[in-house]
This record gives sequence, C-alpha cells and structure tokens, in this order.
Amino acid sequence: MIAPMKKYSFLVYHKEYDAFLLKLRELGVVHLIEKEGTVTENIREQLQKADQVDKMIRWFETRGIQRVEKNSTSEAETLFNEVNDIQTELTHIAQQMANVRKETLEVLPWGDFSTEKIHNLAENGINIRLFTCMIRNWDPAWTENKSVFEISQSGGMVYFAVVDAGEDLPEMDADEIRIPTHSLSQIELRKNELEKQTNQLNKRLDEIAANDLPALINYRQQLLQDVELDKALETTIKEADEHLSILEGWIPAETAEVLNRFLDKTGVLYIRESPVPGDSVPVLLKNKGFSSKFEMLGELYSLPGYKELDLTPFFAPFYTIFFGFCLGDAGYGVLIVLAALFAKRKVGKELKPIASLVSYLGISTIVFGLISGTAFGINLYETGLPGYRQLQALFKANNTDINSILFALALVLGGIQILFGMGIKAANETVQFGFKYALATIGWMILLIGMAVIMGLNKYAGVPMETLKPILYAILGVSGVMILFLNSPGKNIFMNFGLGLWNSYNMITGVLGDLLSYIRLFALGISSAILGFVFNSLALSVGTSIVGIFFMVIILVVGHSINLFMAGLGSFVHPMRLTFVEFYKNAGFTGGGKKYHPFRKLT
Repeated sequence: MIAPMKKYSFLVYHKEYDAFLLKLRELGVVHLIEKEGTVTENIREQLQKADQVDKMIRWFETRGIQRVEKNSTSEAETLFNEVNDIQTELTHIAQQMANVRKETLEVLPWGDFSTEKIHNLAENGINIRLFTCMIRNWDPAWTENKSVFEISQSGGMVYFAVVDAGEDLPEMDADEIRIPTHSLSQIELRKNELEKQTNQLNKRLDEIAANDLPALINYRQQLLQDVELDKALETTIKEADEHLSILEGWIPAETAEVLNRFLDKTGVLYIRESPVPGDSVPVLLKNKGFSSKFEMLGELYSLPGYKELDLTPFFAPFYTIFFGFCLGDAGYGVLIVLAALFAKRKVGKELKPIASLVSYLGISTIVFGLISGTAFGINLYETGLPGYRQLQALFKANNTDINSILFALALVLGGIQILFGMGIKAANETVQFGFKYALATIGWMILLIGMAVIMGLNKYAGVPMETLKPILYAILGVSGVMILFLNSPGKNIFMNFGLGLWNSYNMITGVLGDLLSYIRLFALGISSAILGFVFNSLALSVGTSIVGIFFMVIILVVGHSINLFMAGLGSFVHPMRLTFVEFYKNAGFTGGGKKYHPFRKLT
C-alpha cells in the first residue's frame, strides 16, 4: 500500500532559519518540495564530486582488502586527492609499461647488446647497421662476407647485422631498421623500476583500503548531506523583504505527530494540508511480510502515482509462481533455498530482504519441480517412484502427459492474471474517478469470464449449447452495453459507440497477444529440463572407470551450474516482463511516482 501523506508549509523568521533547517534535518522525516532551478552549478559540482568518491569507494572494495577495525584519523579530502593522484600515476605507469613491452618485443630478436659500444664504434668510423628480411628472401651466402652476421630468426623473419667500415657489401633484398635506443638490460632495469613504483603505490592504496575507507564513506555521505542542505536553502521562498523564509514539504501522515511536537516546541508557524489533485506527492510504499520483499522489483519499473493502487501485493504471488514455473527443477530449488538461508545469516541488514525473496523463489521452484517431475535434469515420472508411477498411468489412461498439462496451466495462469489485472483496473478507476468510469472494464470482465464459463460447461460438464444460449445472449447483451455505450461518461452516445468499437478492436487483439505471451512459462521450464537431461546423458556417456567418474563429476557440476545460471536468469527476467507489460497494462498502471526522500542527516 501507499502511505498517506500530509503537506506542511513552514514560516520561519530569517535569523532562526538556518538553525531550524539543521534541526529539521536531524528529525529526518520531511520530503522537501523543490522548486525549479534548485540544482545550481555549485550543487552540481558537489554531486559530481560525491559520484567520484562513490566510484572510488567501489573501486577500493573490488581490491578485497580486509579492513582494520579502527577509527581513521586521516583527513577525508586529503585522502581523496591523494588517491586521485595515485590513480593518475598508476595510469601513467601503465602507459609506460605498455611502451616497455612494445620496445622489448622490438629489441628481443637482437639479443642483449651494448648501445655504448655501438656508439664508440661509430665514432671510430665503423657503423653497425641492422637489417631484417623474410626467410624466403634470406641467402645464407651473405654471411660469407665477413661484414654480415646473422643474429636470429623469429616469426618468419631473419634478423642480421652488417659492419659497415666503408667496404663493398653484397646486394641484399632486406629492410634496414634503426638501431634500438635501449638494450635489453636497460629495458629490464626500466621495467623493474616501474614495477617497483607500481608496488609502492598499490601498497599505499591497500593501506588506505584497510585503514581509511570509512573516512571516504563518511566523506561521500557528508557531500550528499551538504547537497541536500544547499538544495533546501535554494528551495526556500523569501518574503517580507527576505525577513521571512517559507519552506514546503511532505511527510507520512503516521509520523505527523512527531513533526507537530517538534514544531510546537520550536514555535515555528506551520500549515498542514491534505493532498489535492495536481499535487506532486512523493510515494512511500508500506507493505509488510511477504509483499514487502517485492518492492525492490516494482521500483525497477516505476513507482505508482500517489492516487494509484500499489500493485506490489498483487503481482508478488504471481511473480513467485511464474519464477518457479520457468525454472521448474526441484533440485535447483533446494540449492537456491540453501544458498538464500546461508546468505541471510551472513549479509548485512540491508541485503536480508533480498535473501528472503530468493528463498521464496527457491521454494516455488521446488514446488513446480515436483509438479513437473524434474530434479537435476532427472525425469521423475520415468523413475517409477511412488506417486509419479500412478500419475504417469493416469496420464496415459487419459491420453495426455505432464507437458500438455503444464502448457494448459501456463495459459490458465495467464488468463487468471489478465482478469485479475482488469479487476484491479476497475477498482483503481473507481477510487480515482468514480464507479461509472469502471463500467467498461467491468463489462470486459463479464464478457471474458462468462464466455470462459460457458465454454467450460459445454466442453467439460457436457451441458448442451442450446441450454446455455439464453445465458450467452444475456452476457453478450449486458457486457455489450457496458463496453460500447458506457466507456466514456459525459460524452454523447455516438462518440461512446465509436470509441467502444475502437477499444474493442484493441482489447481483442491485445488480450489474445497477452495470453499467448504466457506460453513462455512453459517454454522456459521445458528448455531448462531438457538442458539438464542433456548434461546428465553426456556425463553418463564417459563411462564408469575412475577417470570416467572424475570427468562425469566435472560435467555434472559445470553443466548444471551453467544450466542453473542461464535458466535462473531467464526465470528472473521473463516473469518480470509478464508483470510489467501484460499485468501492468491490463491493470491500467500509469506509474511515474516520485520516491519519498526525506531531508535527513546522513553522517
């Protein structure tokens, strides 16, 4: 559900305003109403710096250095500048190392030599010249000349040197290259020096990660806190020659009494109002228990508008069922539940809801794995286990199988969620606009449910269609009037009829497409089961010798890990797609709500 909000307007004498803001921040319950132009250049720079600090913190965390439990005495901004300088220096060293590696590859074919001796020879009129040529162009006879020396062969090339003392040289199909500036020994010394510098800088970074990371975290929070204070000051309206400061904000109605006591104690004048149409009211979701764990999923798409119904409690059960349907392996479900329970004991408070959510999804996977008869890629219906043996016989007697049943179940679940979404849409329209605006949606629900009931009675209960015709005509008549003539209250009958026909076309094609989308539940479930079966077959094919068992275990572990990852990813994404597209659309969800973000102290 969405927490009710109250709007407050504060009137404060200008000399008391700064102190009032600091106390209001300490209270931490008011979502300030920002005006246009609140984000100044100074605020933008602070936000950019906070983002840089945040990236720096996350970079430090990837280093995996164990923190030392002590209070840091380092100045945070000095640390930030020092780390920036170190990162810049490391980037510069990395560029130099790349040049060193490139130079090493160029010099390596020539071996280690003394550049000093080469220069000394040149001063005495003896020039050393270096050449390369392709092996097919190399003539060993060249080395019969005492001035030509083969150095090495590498990569299809021949590297050789010529001592040019002014004598005639043989004609050679080769390319002359310049003498390298540095020898291998010099390059190695430079490489060792750069590595030493890198190690020293990394050692300092590890010291900061172990001892001073809390200072950087606090610095980031301080920057964000200062930004919020500056935005509050920019949001303030000045009146009476700037002697009075006016500030507006929203607060959850359930905590209003806390704010009232604070305002009465400080003697600040205030006005309290309820939201009116047109207000941009922040949204605070207040779900409990099972549904609260799914709020993070809903926020990935959009928060509901303040006057909308919060769909989290309504999509949570469906999402859980759909995840289990898609993954559909009891063995994988057990692993997921065990991993979630272990993580719940190890992770921090803020991550425990995610662990609980994962455990719910794991339980659903176990249930659907037992229904589909799949555990680690093993088809339980073919094992002859009690229960599955009887079910398999029952399916054969009725000329069906579990896959046909799961296919039909996917469509049934889709139809239920679509109709459920229409019911929510009707309730939403009633709450926001009035009951008459929900009549067209109710008409569609009557039509779809009525047609489904009639088809079921005719096909499965054996009721003749002649007997059902009066009921069918009544359903068509009532729903037709509601859909075609009551869809747009306040408009004339011809406008309603035209809109009704257009909406009918969109609804018929849309519902059919939406319903077919739920086939993905069956398709994903069967694909993960088949892939698990393939890995099992591959593992069994390597034999039962000691070496075979070794490779069998590797294939099973690696194969099922891959399958669990891929199927788990699909099981996470596709039910979300069904929720945000099919369900939200049929529920009339508009979204666009702004999250409740109270002005509060962060450090």
